Amino acid sequence: MSLLAALSASLTGLDAAKRNVQYAAHNAANTHTDGYSRKAVEQVQRVVDGIGMGVDASAVRRFADDYLNRELRLHRGELERARVTAQVQDRVQVLLFGRPGEASRAVPDRLSALAAALENWGNGPDTVATRTAAVAAVEDFAQAVDDAGRTLQKLRGELDRRIADTVRAINSDLRALHSVNLEIARSGATAELLDERDRLLDSLAGRIEISVAEQERGTIAVYARGGTPLLEYGAKQLFYRPAASVTADTVFDAITVYEASDIDPATGEPVSGAKGMELVSAGKVAQTNLRAGELVGLLEARDRVLPELAGQYDELAELARFALNAAHNEAWPSPLPFALAGTREDAGAAFDAATRTGTAYAAVIDRATGDTVATIAIDLSQDAGTLLAGLTTALAPFGGNASFDSDGKLQVAVDPSFGLAFTAGDGTIVETDSEGRTRSYGFAHFFGLNDLLVRSPLRATALALAPALAQDPARLGHARLDIDTSTTTATLGGAGDGRGGLGLAAAITTGYATLTRGDITGRTVDLRSYASDVASVAARKAAETERALQERSVLVDDLTARRSAVSGVNLDEELARLAIFQQSYAASARILAVVDEMLDTLIRAVE
Repeated sequence: MSLLAALSASLTGLDAAKRNVQYAAHNAANTHTDGYSRKAVEQVQRVVDGIGMGVDASAVRRFADDYLNRELRLHRGELERARVTAQVQDRVQVLLFGRPGEASRAVPDRLSALAAALENWGNGPDTVATRTAAVAAVEDFAQAVDDAGRTLQKLRGELDRRIADTVRAINSDLRALHSVNLEIARSGATAELLDERDRLLDSLAGRIEISVAEQERGTIAVYARGGTPLLEYGAKQLFYRPAASVTADTVFDAITVYEASDIDPATGEPVSGAKGMELVSAGKVAQTNLRAGELVGLLEARDRVLPELAGQYDELAELARFALNAAHNEAWPSPLPFALAGTREDAGAAFDAATRTGTAYAAVIDRATGDTVATIAIDLSQDAGTLLAGLTTALAPFGGNASFDSDGKLQVAVDPSFGLAFTAGDGTIVETDSEGRTRSYGFAHFFGLNDLLVRSPLRATALALAPALAQDPARLGHARLDIDTSTTTATLGGAGDGRGGLGLAAAITTGYATLTRGDITGRTVDLRSYASDVASVAARKAAETERALQERSVLVDDLTARRSAVSGVNLDEELARLAIFQQSYAASARILAVVDEMLDTLIRAVE
């Protein structure tokens, strides 16, 4: 019996050594394989009827720490969220403000160039070169503002498409996890299958915040934060339809979880009548219980980070339009225009609804001599109809009239031998706009008779030169209309009067009311300061997100190192183990040879 026990011990020892060598070699080969966990053969003494019969080495131990895995997945999701935000902020800095050391077309730089050009225009209004440079600077500034607005919406569109890509990647991970579940249910939870499952869970957790629950037969269920099932006895499928184009008013579709059978494989769309569970709501700003993962980072950047910045550019555009138009409606070119077309629609109703006090003035100027031929006092306390009738009567001797066109815009004209100019006098028209800004206008400014900038209805940042100025750059104003109220006599500055041009430059540093936009509080602020605030707040947020990313990276790196200490392969240790198992194999082989000789001796003795 003892020889048989020795024989069994040597044979099982050979098998155990062989299996240990196999896994040591397997470990060494996968030293740098992502998601690989170190394996080791578990050896147990074999005992039969109380007698040692060698060793059992069938079980394989996988070195893994479930707690560390859960923590790492949670923090990896937070890292991916921070990474998306940092990437977006970095792109904003490059696209809107330029890289350090590069010539920048950022709005603050274009505004500085505009201020310089307008000041030059005010100091030299009788030269074509300064006028041309001033008009070009206005166009350049308006283009920079509009470029910023369009860039932000383009970035939002890119993020929306990335959301769709992330949803597809989540679906791919869920299908792969379901396949692993089926293998585990069929063949058992082998170490290799568990490695693959952990790798897929790590990938999924980087994209969406999840929790994992054990099911029967070693399988798992996966749930999104809030309890929405993603994988139970089959993989669910997330569905999202990205927007065809993205603007400030785009309402985005929901992200919905369906049974896989509810998705038409031919179209990728839910079948008619399918009912899913909403994971992320539809709307301009999506709502979700998710707090970590790439998906949340993309949603946050698309719906909060970029719209906040876009709102600040919208406010900057509105402030620029108001400030520069206020100044230009007090600045008049040489020669004067004989017809003025307002830019405000439904102006009569808006005028009647506003709070109006004081007197504005209009002057009819002989275009040949520059002499004033009539000064018209405009009582702003009148309603629009009465005011218009009085203005028409006053202009009639000069072949003039005043009327509202089909869009409600004020049109004022005289015979081409005369010119028209206005000044606010002591009159004020106070209006609170649809967004809540309360501002005071002069007469010409309220109706937009001599605007410098207009805004397209396409987007708030779509600034452009007023049509009259775009057609004739000589319409850029430079002179002021002075009023002697004691005699109600108007005098227009001549070709060398640059007060209107200097007033345009001064408008950049004149404060007006603004609304709260993100981290920029609503207050009375000038255009230059507001543009600087936009740039500095964006830079601060970029620095904050980069710092948050670094902090998350350090934490994830630390947890990864801890997991590696448990699950990772140490090549030196594996080589040492190979040497030990080589010796063990040799010893078992030697014992087998000795037992074989002893059995041969015994058999010969019996024969």
